[in-house]
Amino acid sequence: MTQFETLPLSAAQADDEPVDPGFLVPDYNTVIPPFDEDIDPDFSVMPPIYPDRPYPPDRPFPDRPIYPPFIPTPMPCLFCNNNQWARGSIRFLNAATGYNAFTIYIDNRPVYSNLEFPELTRYQQITQGYHRFSIVANGYTYLQKSLYVGDGMATIAIINSDTGLDLTSIADTTCPTPNANACFRVCNLAYYSGPVNAVIGNVYFNSVNFKQAASFSSMMSGTYTVNVARSARPQVPLVTTTITMRPGRIYTLYVLNWNTSPDTIQTLLVEDRRY
Repeated sequence: MTQFETLPLSAAQADDEPVDPGFLVPDYNTVIPPFDEDIDPDFSVMPPIYPDRPYPPDRPFPDRPIYPPFIPTPMPCLFCNNNQWARGSIRFLNAATGYNAFTIYIDNRPVYSNLEFPELTRYQQITQGYHRFSIVANGYTYLQKSLYVGDGMATIAIINSDTGLDLTSIADTTCPTPNANACFRVCNLAYYSGPVNAVIGNVYFNSVNFKQAASFSSMMSGTYTVNVARSARPQVPLVTTTITMRPGRIYTLYVLNWNTSPDTIQTLLVEDRRY
C-alpha cells in the first residue's frame, strides 16, 4: 500500500458505524492559540466615551471639623541605587476638595481608580513627552488636559480652580544635604486661601503662592512644630502640628483646603527617601 492508497471499509463501517464517538483521537488540524496571546492589547474597547464639558459638583459641603494633618505611609525609594532620576516617573495627588473619588486616565487608559481626597498614589513610569490626562468621577469627565512629562520625577496634583478642576505638575527634585540632615519644603495647593506662610523651627516660608512649591531647606533631623497661616492679615495660625524628620529624607508639606472657606486649611506631609 502506498501513502495515498485507501483501505476498503469494513462491514460495520459500511453500515454507518460512528467513527471515534468518544473523541479519543485529537484533531491535529485545529489551531489552538497560545496561552499568553494578548486580548485587546490596545484597549480598543475601553474606556467609554464621556461628555467633554465639566460638571461641577452640586452637593453642599458638609459641616466638618478641621482635619488634623494626614501623614501617609512613606513612598517607595525616590532616589535609589545612586540613580538620581527615574525617567518619566509620576504620581498623583488628589488635592481637590468638594468632589467624589476620581478615576485617572492617561491617553485614554485607566491607571488609577477611587482616588480620594487627600490621597497620594505611588510613582509609575511613562514615556517622556506629552500625554493626555482625563479626570473622571460619577460617570463624567471633569477635566481633560495635556501635560508634558520630562525625564525627572513629578507629582501631578488635581486641584480646585475657577473653572472647577485643574492639574498642576510639581517637580520632585533631589536635595543635596549631609546624611544627618533632612530636607523640607512647602507646597501650596489651597486654592481658596491664596498665599500662605509656614514656619518650622527658625526657617520661614513666606508668601508661598497657590500652585507654588518653595525651594528645599536643609535642616537637622528631629522633631519640629510647624505653623501655617494665610499671608493675608491678620496672620493667624490656622494649622499647628508637630512633625518628625528622619536623616536622609525629603519632606514636602502640602497645604490644602478641606472646604471652600479661606480658613479651612489642612496639611499633608509626604516623606521620600533619597538613598
